[in-house]
Amino acid sequence: MSLLSQLVSSDVLTISRSQDFDHFRGIERLGEANSIPTDCRGFASAFAAVTLKSCSVYLQQTFPRILQTRYSTTGAMVGIVMSDCGTVTLNGMESRAADILLVKGKADCELVEPRANLVALVNFVSVDDRGWPGERDRAQFVTTEPARYEALKAVIREVLLLASNAPDVFLQPGMSGNIEESIVQAVDQAMQAAPQPFDGKQPNLAGYLALVRKFDEFLAANGGRTLYSADMAKQLGVPVRTLHNAVVAIRGMSMHRYTRLRRLWNVRRQLLQGCTRESIRAVALVNGFWHLGEFISLYRELFGETPQQTIASGPHQSGG
Repeated sequence: MSLLSQLVSSDVLTISRSQDFDHFRGIERLGEANSIPTDCRGFASAFAAVTLKSCSVYLQQTFPRILQTRYSTTGAMVGIVMSDCGTVTLNGMESRAADILLVKGKADCELVEPRANLVALVNFVSVDDRGWPGERDRAQFVTTEPARYEALKAVIREVLLLASNAPDVFLQPGMSGNIEESIVQAVDQAMQAAPQPFDGKQPNLAGYLALVRKFDEFLAANGGRTLYSADMAKQLGVPVRTLHNAVVAIRGMSMHRYTRLRRLWNVRRQLLQGCTRESIRAVALVNGFWHLGEFISLYRELFGETPQQTIASGPHQSGG
């Protein structure tokens, strides 16, 4: 069963289905487009859409076609094929495994899909300076590592399933931003794995050390707040890419992994302060962990026990 067929409309998820090409409606919000089917037999097309804090996520079931389009975005648009063995040709260049479509600004594209694909597109209103490759007003394929490509697919899949099955989560304060941050982080990780041109410059380790110390102070002072990478970098007066590079150099891990580590410790401290088993989900959500299954897995991996076991072993559980 395909992902799109598992989704149902909700307060935060919109689904549009077309049973024949004469009634086909594309995703107008992505730009001007003209589709020419190359095979109408068994035609079926649909798309799902969910809007977050400052980005929109789309999942589209396509059909064999030639697509002439002018993508338009104020920030950046990221596209990946969610189905196995999907192929797309962009302006004469055929996609390979682990290729991500990246569009910044406006770009005229000639795409060919020889067979039906399941495609995910994420349109970011703004991406600040995250160090993503590519030029403005151009579409291109960016090749990343297969594992990071699959991680990005998994995040998008879980966001859409959550919007279908538990839309109330999106309506909780700050949660839309937390979910969007998970997508941004997954894209960051994928883009960082893409080949980068070497400019010959050596990192300024003293500057990185000072920046990471300020970063730690900022995290400590804002332990109870939902924090987003772009906002943190802006508060520290540097691009997101610079902050990421500094954390990698000084802490030996990505900025996203480091902040996640800090958030997991925040959760543990709160659990040990007297939480109940019923409040685990609420504590996880407050700390930005919207995917409960993933949160429990990360927690067990780090601490060697489940959140329930932490509560059971806490000092407040001691008998008199």
